[in-house]
Amino acid sequence: MKLRATFADGYPVRFARRPLVLDEGMVRVDGRLTVAGVFGPGTFSSLDLGGAVSPIENLEVGLSTELTGAVPAPGGIGLISVIFSPMASYGDVPIYARYQYAQSETALAAVDLVLVLPSNTDFSLTAGLPLRILELFGLFTMDMNINIRYRNGDKYAAFIPNPSKNTADFTFSGASVTNITDNGYVEIGGGVGLVNVGGGAGAKNVVELPFFLGGGYTYKGRVLADIFAQFGWQPLMIANGPPNVDTFNVGKTWYVTVGATVHTKALFGKNRP
Repeated sequence: MKLRATFADGYPVRFARRPLVLDEGMVRVDGRLTVAGVFGPGTFSSLDLGGAVSPIENLEVGLSTELTGAVPAPGGIGLISVIFSPMASYGDVPIYARYQYAQSETALAAVDLVLVLPSNTDFSLTAGLPLRILELFGLFTMDMNINIRYRNGDKYAAFIPNPSKNTADFTFSGASVTNITDNGYVEIGGGVGLVNVGGGAGAKNVVELPFFLGGGYTYKGRVLADIFAQFGWQPLMIANGPPNVDTFNVGKTWYVTVGATVHTKALFGKNRP
């Protein structure tokens, strides 16, 4: 087997080889700055900070959106989240747990549970099944996620007169990640979602198709740091949307994110140096 660069107790440097959870005892901190379009005047901008830890083998818990293999989350969500525009406020707080229940040399599978405590939007609870297939043909990794979300609100409340108080989303997302070198990587992804199921009249069962491009560089030293940038649309296409919302709203749903994640070596547990 080809030797690959590792960090700490065998944790891969290559972004495309990462497991779905941190190694036991590892800690991750992350930050990102997002600028995006909005349905209205101005632009959206936010700074989101978060973190995670692996308390036991195969389990990761955190207050963050930077889970391995996940498509980019909207700005305005983090342990500490500050929204600068179009109206200054604090963002929502995500709390998640991920358990990796299966792994081999070629594939990894896990289960997610994510709770979002509202400060700016709505309370939500998401259950997900992430799957990562590692470097097919020695070239690219495939990430796939199936998610079911309950939302205590209506995603399109601003567009209809009588929004619902309880809705659901069913989404499938995927991405391809390629390490050009051990330290540099690029990614492309998207998905399809049936959202706002049970929403108010005029905005029920909306179909959304997101899309993104990204890339980053990994620094290995006393810590392992990924510096990344992403660009895309959330979503690129909307079908069966509410009145006055076009199928393509590229001038309103675009976003650009730059950020970094920093991983420590195991601070406790069996992997501690």
